[in-house]
Amino acid sequence: MQTGGLIGVGAADLWLFCIGAFMAVRPAQATRVLRLTASTRTINNMEQGLRLAAGVALLLRAPASKLPRVFEAGGWFIILSSLVLLVLPLRWHSAYAIWWSERLPPLMVRLIAPVSSAAGIALVYAAI
Repeated sequence: MQTGGLIGVGAADLWLFCIGAFMAVRPAQATRVLRLTASTRTINNMEQGLRLAAGVALLLRAPASKLPRVFEAGGWFIILSSLVLLVLPLRWHSAYAIWWSERLPPLMVRLIAPVSSAAGIALVYAAI
């Protein structure tokens, strides 16, 4: 279980790091991708399925992590918020993503990009 949790957390870390790099290098495209969030039921279900898997991975890895309570709380938050997003009307989730995509200028996307990458690095450090 611990190894599976570590692999899942590692995949989530890699995702966060890559998204941060994408946001830094291509901020305008990143906001266009944000507009696709929850644009179809298939995209929404895939996104929430991956989030659920990341949340479960955090829970599985929590006992062996450097920050077990943080991993537990984060895992439960991700799981519960994913379940909420699965049952919410799709148009609400999509409208929220579009709202943010219209308000985030490329410079702001580029400025917040390191936060995503740093979170990925910090998460892998705490998981090991």
